[in-house]
Amino acid sequence: MALASPAVYAGGSVVTGLGVGLTFNGNLRAISAATTADRRSEVFSAAYQVSYTALGLSSLAAGLAAPVWRLQTTGYAYLGTPLLSVLIRAGRAPPPRRRHGPYDGPGRRPAPPTPRATVPRRPRHRPHPS
Repeated sequence: MALASPAVYAGGSVVTGLGVGLTFNGNLRAISAATTADRRSEVFSAAYQVSYTALGLSSLAAGLAAPVWRLQTTGYAYLGTPLLSVLIRAGRAPPPRRRHGPYDGPGRRPAPPTPRATVPRRPRHRPHPS
């Protein structure tokens, strides 16, 4: 495909790269919002480890399968396996819960109101009696 249509290959690479980058960025933002500051580094480390392991193992498996299955079949399997798992997961997903208010999720409680810092008031300027 790269030799038959270089423009389509380059465009597809750009679109795919943007999709992966934006998705990963969104995941990191969601992780950041869902974790506390003292645990955030641990959770980010685990997220990076899982991401790199998943990418590395699938690439390694595709590289080992290519001589046996030929490149085209391996490419279809490499692309089709994640798609199939997403479709299976989407079919098994429960319907979304209705939310009735901003604090209806598990573990979501309204934060207690913070007391306002009291600032001492300066007395108003009064003219000096003369």
